[in-house]
Amino acid sequence: MTIRDLQKQIADVLNGVEALMQHGCKVFAEDMLTTQDALNNAVATAGRIAVVVVTPRFERDASGCAYGFPAGCGLMVRCIEAPTQRNKRNGFTALDAAEAVAHALDSGSIEWRSIDQSADERRGVVTATAEFGLTIILTEPTERN
Repeated sequence: MTIRDLQKQIADVLNGVEALMQHGCKVFAEDMLTTQDALNNAVATAGRIAVVVVTPRFERDASGCAYGFPAGCGLMVRCIEAPTQRNKRNGFTALDAAEAVAHALDSGSIEWRSIDQSADERRGVVTATAEFGLTIILTEPTERN
C-alpha cells in the first residue's frame, strides 16, 4: 500500500460515518496543492467542519519483505471548524467530529491514541486532532498503481 492509498482509504471510511455526514462534515485526504482552497471554502464559507486525513508520519517497523517494508504509522485526522458557524451544524463541533472519527477508526488494525484541541484566534478556527497508530507494508514504487 502507498501512503496516498492509505490516506484515500481512511477518507473513504470517514465519508461513510453517519455522524460526520449528518452534520455536514467534508472529508479530505491532505494534498496541499488541491485541498487548501476547498478546505477554506468548506469551513469559512459553507460553515462545515473539514475533516482532513493528514499525511502520516512513518517509521520503519521491522525488516523488509520482498515487496516493500513494514512501517509504523502515526496517523492524524484534523477536524477544523469556524465556531461562529456552529448554528449551521446544530452545534456540532470539531471536538464532536474528532470523537466520531476515533470511534469510527479504532479497530484491530488501527489504534486510537489521543485527541487534542487547539484554537487559532487569527484565523478564527478551532482544530481537534485525533491521532492513531497502525502498521502497514509500504510498497516499492514499482508495485504502485
